[in-house]
Amino acid sequence: MSGSASFPLQILRPKASYTAVSISDDLEVSSEELDVTSLSEQDWKGRRRNTSDSQATLVDSKGTSYLDLDDSPDRFGRFSRVGSARWRWKRRRSSLQDRLPTGWRFGAWLATFQAGTVLLANIIILIWSAVRTGGDSSGLVFQGDCNEVDHISIGIHLVINVLSTLLLGASNYIMQSLCAPTRREVDEAHERGSWLDIGLQSLRNLSYTSRRKRLLWIALSASSIPLHLFYNSSFFSTLSANEYSVYIAQGPEQQNIPRNDNGTHKWECGYRGCPGSVSGSAISSWEILSPSDCITAYTSDFVSDRSTVIAVVGDYVSNGSLIFTGTGYTSAGYNEDPYEWICAGMDDFDNQKLCSSVWRNIDPSKWKIEGYIYSLASVQSFSVNYCISQPVDPKCQLNFNLPLLIIVIFFNVVKVVCMGFTAIRIKDDPLVTIGDAIASFIDNPDPHTKNMCLASRSYFDTQIGDQRFPPLCIEYQPRKSKWMNAASRRHWILTVCLFAGAISVILGLLIYALLNLKSQGSGVTSLADLWQFGLGKPHSQNIIQGWQIPTEGYGALVAAVLISNSPQLILSMIYLVFNSLCTTLFLTFEWSLYARSCKPLRVSSPSGNQRSTYFLQIPYRYGLPLMVFSALLHWLVSQSIFLVKVSYWETWDNSNDILDSYQSVTSCGYSPMGMILTIIVGASLILLALIFAFFTHLNGDMPLVGSCSAAISAACHPPEDGKNSSMPVKWGAVIDASDFGKQGVGHTCFSSGVVVEPIPGCYYS
Repeated sequence: MSGSASFPLQILRPKASYTAVSISDDLEVSSEELDVTSLSEQDWKGRRRNTSDSQATLVDSKGTSYLDLDDSPDRFGRFSRVGSARWRWKRRRSSLQDRLPTGWRFGAWLATFQAGTVLLANIIILIWSAVRTGGDSSGLVFQGDCNEVDHISIGIHLVINVLSTLLLGASNYIMQSLCAPTRREVDEAHERGSWLDIGLQSLRNLSYTSRRKRLLWIALSASSIPLHLFYNSSFFSTLSANEYSVYIAQGPEQQNIPRNDNGTHKWECGYRGCPGSVSGSAISSWEILSPSDCITAYTSDFVSDRSTVIAVVGDYVSNGSLIFTGTGYTSAGYNEDPYEWICAGMDDFDNQKLCSSVWRNIDPSKWKIEGYIYSLASVQSFSVNYCISQPVDPKCQLNFNLPLLIIVIFFNVVKVVCMGFTAIRIKDDPLVTIGDAIASFIDNPDPHTKNMCLASRSYFDTQIGDQRFPPLCIEYQPRKSKWMNAASRRHWILTVCLFAGAISVILGLLIYALLNLKSQGSGVTSLADLWQFGLGKPHSQNIIQGWQIPTEGYGALVAAVLISNSPQLILSMIYLVFNSLCTTLFLTFEWSLYARSCKPLRVSSPSGNQRSTYFLQIPYRYGLPLMVFSALLHWLVSQSIFLVKVSYWETWDNSNDILDSYQSVTSCGYSPMGMILTIIVGASLILLALIFAFFTHLNGDMPLVGSCSAAISAACHPPEDGKNSSMPVKWGAVIDASDFGKQGVGHTCFSSGVVVEPIPGCYYS
């Protein structure tokens, strides 16, 4: 007989000691309640294994298989061997599954393997880095074109973020398992008149856990801090910028320039020699740029692929020679307006503004520059005919920091050791999820919370510790409750204040950044101007200078790393609080569903009809967007304040390039647009949570318990025939026949037996 056919007989079966509280004969049975005989995935796999074992035994005992009944080996022999091999494989797989750990321990072993894999990858990277550097603190991974360095850096940091996510996710799983209380710890807290959190990482629980678990939790938590601070900065890129000079000269028209046999231009310099004291043959390898191309090539804060430039101005020379007439500009290291010479000849150029804000208004055909003319001993303005530019190989670099990588690996080892110790030596069965707690209290009710079935979390929040919970008789009055009430007011205030504080700090830094840019004359007046600064891109105007931290050497690098990554640590702490709030909301939502239909419990170690719980305690359709929000916020913060390292190179007299360490910069950069987007995404996240929580109403038939173990326990005192947590359960009203003397006081609870809706206005205890 099917489950749907036998279920009414179960309702009509005489009960030994329980009758329904409700005087109504109507009983609504949902489709989920009728489907009590449906098999869970684990039960189905178990029955398949049993069937496979029994069939395999039958084959072994009779010495033949089902396909061997026919005497035609040519027709059926091959299929018999295939079938026998399949049965043997299924038996081996079943034996392997029986030896694997179950429940949270399986997750602990998986997390340990995950962290070990990350450790192995980090060690391989460390060995490769040490070989490349020869033991130095910093080493070179790649040097060359800046765009190529940028692409390689993005790829490496993508790998680092994947490894970091795997490692921190594994650590978070172990920490939550260590923080989850056991049934003994919950009973001990209830006996003292206190309660613990179920399904959340809670500092409240640590005072009741064993010293060993507490130390493991602290070690895993503390070892996450260096990962946030150092992991991303173990690899960093260095910009290259060339120090160059601008010379003024007169020359022939481009089509009249003589050429060498190899096709290059042949330059002959006048009586003053060639500009920059270089030879004419050296200039022959330089490139001729039109005014438009010249402006585009040198309007960069950090020119990496070009050096000295000769601006050919004024009237053309008829004899084809290059006459050096004056000097225009010399770039020597960091400057807030590094290409001012391009705009200096504009009629309306104001020295209070930066060239970066006005150079796009230049008409290349009318472009003028200023220069000191030797023959006139004064500064004059000339129209530019074309430029002769010295191309150089870019020297942008991708570097790694060996000490930081060693620190990351050390704490990676700490995590692997703690995780492995937890998987091997921690033998208890914690209540990891709210389903685990309900199952435990149904199978073995807690006497400390008896006769208080409608108690909610708010009631236990007001109880004074070290006092046992008194019996509680409450009138049942169902009412719709806002989803917001599922979490405590303190939890909401803490979360909102953390978001508001972080957004206020970012807003203050944004205002300071905009005022600083305005004071420099950068011409930033609109969002379009801010967008031109980009995200995470250094410019001469957005590099922090003049602060009291080291600016040279290895100390400057470490200081910049700590400052640029500290917001990541703060963001992670805020997100943990927000994630805890969301977990509480969804735990309460799932809790409320048991008043409407008979449902299997979601537990960490399923048995019978029970189902496995969500890994993140939050449904995937909500958990995945939350992870996307978190990743987006971390990325935007990393683009709002970031490490900047610029190396300046000298290329004088066409000699070998020399690193100008005195002019090189190691500091932090900031991006106003990154700050704006961070504020928008962060504010959107907390506002969406507030809007959904305020306007969404929960089924008010059940008391709101949140993660409170005492409130969960109070709702789990079923009758004897309802103490089977492996079956689908439902919350409702039942009463013990021996309690008829209580004059209409009923009882509500979770039960695998028959329950009915409580009657509004009646009292339950």
